[in-house]
Amino acid sequence: MNDSGRTAFDDSAAVERSLDLAWELFGAQPTHSKVAELAMQVLAVQPERSSVSLLLGNHREVCGDAAEARRLYLQVAGRRDNQFINAARALRHLAFAEREHAEALRWAHTVLAEEQEDWDDWMELGSAQALCGEHEDGWRQIDEAVALCSRTAADDLPQALGKRAVYLLGSFAPPDRFVPAAEEAMRADAANSWVALLLGWSYLVQYRFDDAEELGLRLLREYPTEEQMQYLVTTTRTIKQVVEKAHDQDIGLEDIRRTGVIELAWRQLRDQLLGIDLASALAALDEVLPAELRATLRPGVSIADEPDADKVGSMAAEDLVAWHDGQQPGSGAAWGLAEPFRLLSAAEILAMSAEIEADPEAHPDWPENEIWEQVMTDDAGAYLVLVAFGALVKRRPGHPDEPVAASMADWLWDRVADFGGQDPRPAPRKTEESPARR
Repeated sequence: MNDSGRTAFDDSAAVERSLDLAWELFGAQPTHSKVAELAMQVLAVQPERSSVSLLLGNHREVCGDAAEARRLYLQVAGRRDNQFINAARALRHLAFAEREHAEALRWAHTVLAEEQEDWDDWMELGSAQALCGEHEDGWRQIDEAVALCSRTAADDLPQALGKRAVYLLGSFAPPDRFVPAAEEAMRADAANSWVALLLGWSYLVQYRFDDAEELGLRLLREYPTEEQMQYLVTTTRTIKQVVEKAHDQDIGLEDIRRTGVIELAWRQLRDQLLGIDLASALAALDEVLPAELRATLRPGVSIADEPDADKVGSMAAEDLVAWHDGQQPGSGAAWGLAEPFRLLSAAEILAMSAEIEADPEAHPDWPENEIWEQVMTDDAGAYLVLVAFGALVKRRPGHPDEPVAASMADWLWDRVADFGGQDPRPAPRKTEESPARR
């Protein structure tokens, strides 16, 4: 072998060693800076090597550089070589991660146009369909993906069942659809603590208190320091005590159902796990607030520091005043909506609640036997109020409540979208009209 042949052989061996090391390091520490360094060394010698560009894209993605990851994935996809389907899968994954549901659906179809044998590709399609509002078609597709897995890759079935439960939850499947899927996932893999936790809360929503407590205690034995497991057990026992006391006071289970307190707790936990809860909405809104609106907002306060703070519920007011303690009177038009509602301050909420409590007969629109929490006013006698199940309604003297949004978080996410921010929520069902989504 002459010197040039030996050099080429040595260079090729060095490239392969660098590539092997990059993959091993990515598997162990995907954000390690050496991954990019090694990948770039390989690409400097073999720029057309698509698998290396995908590796570098994966590294950029886990490091939080979604734009660069997308550029690399699209570069590979544009070559239409044997890595095209993997690039399409990477773009599908990135779109899901960025909550770009329509983009995820497009790439899910692209993947399946290339290959139809992998159950996971069909499940990703179903998830994207459901997130884009095609709930029934998407959920049916997810079920079919599980069936395909059982026929073609039986060893993967526990994984498929777990993913189905997670995807159903993530697309707002109702408890009566989620519970059977979660139970089947638990039978296949009892160690799936995340699905088990949500299953326990789903039992609560179905008023299966004993089942929820039993599952919660099992989880607590396995994860004694996990706050979520402790909270499930504590909440279940508290609710059971409330139900027992209510029964002694001739208050039936239906009376408790009408308040929606259990359903509200379930939705708050679900939204928190999905990153679409009230706190997440407020953080996202902070990023896109117009300057003229921001100028009307007061600094946040702790409502717990106010006198009579115990008279305020916990649906949203506490978080709202901690974010900003209301707005200047008359500044509601800064939200840019047809009706100029502004945020109430902690002092205004507490003073109003005290006034209603002192003379309930003078305030017939604020019944004593219902739950409500006023959060906004138009300074002309109308209010936006959170009521049973956490729904946001408009309340005017002498008029029935008018639906505004499914929750305070939904109302805020709508504002995020109005101001040009990204809306991460699943689309509403296409067969339904929701006051919270336009």
